This record gives sequence, structure tokens and C-alpha cells, in this order.
Amino acid sequence: MIKKIYFLFAVSSFIIGQILILNDRSGGLIVILGMFVPVSVSYLNIELIKWVYDNHGSQMTNYFNIFQFIVKSVFMILMSYIGIKILNLNFKIYIPTLCTVWFLFHIVEAFFTQNILTRQK
Repeated sequence: MIKKIYFLFAVSSFIIGQILILNDRSGGLIVILGMFVPVSVSYLNIELIKWVYDNHGSQMTNYFNIFQFIVKSVFMILMSYIGIKILNLNFKIYIPTLCTVWFLFHIVEAFFTQNILTRQK
């Protein structure tokens, strides 16, 4: 179920972003960088969480969650820098989009992790 949510959101945001890039480069980049990229990274993260749990157990999964907090913080800073300083996107639209999508899928990751940690191995 969770992977379907990721798939639908990623595909729809990528298609919308590509269509917007044709008409409005800035708007399309906001959708691609603010929605598609965080969802893709979040999906990779749940796959890594599942792999760590399957191969190393719940204790190592907890350690990985601590590590991923640092990685996600650096990721958010990097995405903000790329969007605002390098691509000159409107920060009033880009930062709330990026943070909202990141936060929503962070919650999805938390439920996913909680689900796999509570099931019996």
C-alpha cells in the first residue's frame, strides 16, 4: 500500500513538473525539486529501512533511523540551497512546497518503520 502511494505521487508530480517546465520553467522546477525529488529520496529511504531490518534486525534499524535524521537534514539544506541560490526559485513557494512534501513523507516513513518494527521477525 505504501509503495503505491509513493509510485502514484512520484509519477504524477514528475508528469506535472514536466508539463509545467514547458510553460513555466520556474514552476516546473519547483514541482520537480520540491515534490518529485523528496518523494524519490523518501522511497529509497524506506527501501533501505526494510533492507536494514531484514538483514540486521530492529536494533540496527533504530541506529539507522538516527543516522538518517542527519542525512535528511543535510539533504534539506542542500535542496534549499540548490533551489534558491543556484536556480533562483521563488523561496516563498519553493520552501513551503519542499518542507510540506518532505514532512508528509517523513510521517509515512515513520508509520512504515513502526509497522516493520512491531511485526514479529
